[in-house]
Amino acid sequence: MLRKKRDRAEPGEDATDALEEEVLAEEVEADLVQEPEYDRADGPFDLTEMADPDAESAERLDLGCLQVPLLDGLEVRVEVDPNTEEPAAVTFIREEGALQIQAFAAPKSGGGWEDARGDISRSVTSDGGTVDEQEGRFGTELFATAYFADDDGEQIEQRMRFVGVDGPRWMVRGVLLGAGAIPADAAPLEDVFCSLVISRGDVAVPPGTPLKITLPEQVPDAAELVEEDEQD
Repeated sequence: MLRKKRDRAEPGEDATDALEEEVLAEEVEADLVQEPEYDRADGPFDLTEMADPDAESAERLDLGCLQVPLLDGLEVRVEVDPNTEEPAAVTFIREEGALQIQAFAAPKSGGGWEDARGDISRSVTSDGGTVDEQEGRFGTELFATAYFADDDGEQIEQRMRFVGVDGPRWMVRGVLLGAGAIPADAAPLEDVFCSLVISRGDVAVPPGTPLKITLPEQVPDAAELVEEDEQD
């Protein structure tokens, strides 16, 4: 902002002008660092946003808080927490890539994915891994490299790509592995992520609480559902 210099300044005007300029500078800086919002027009969707939820659910696998698309060649695995013996995550496997999904309660004001990124970064780096924040198809994403020991004690390097989207009182997070961690090869799994429908429910739960995954009584012929323990 340009200001015309006054020949004479009234008492206190210099201090007032300086304060206004400082506030303006802070506002400009905030605008420059503000995180770009991801447009959910292409998904993931909230259940209330579907034109005909009943018709849409007929073409999807209903896993409680998540409705997932039924696609040829897409294997669906429900990861079970060995401590609680409850479903904890859903993993989609397609060719050489995988996508693991979890949905969480979030505040109305949003910001769930931003908070989650901080937690993920601290967790990965505390174990000796690296994290790089980049802009991608879903807005701000995390590209991480983690290191694990196999059964023989040999160190294994694993590359992961974390994506997340905030919706109405929910946040859905995905971890892309294998080919999914490489943006150029990840389109099929990215499309699966976009096709998700989240059912938040009306039960009041604290932000950050995982939304409940349930197993269907009957699995459609088009789906391949495998239930297995979540790996540590």
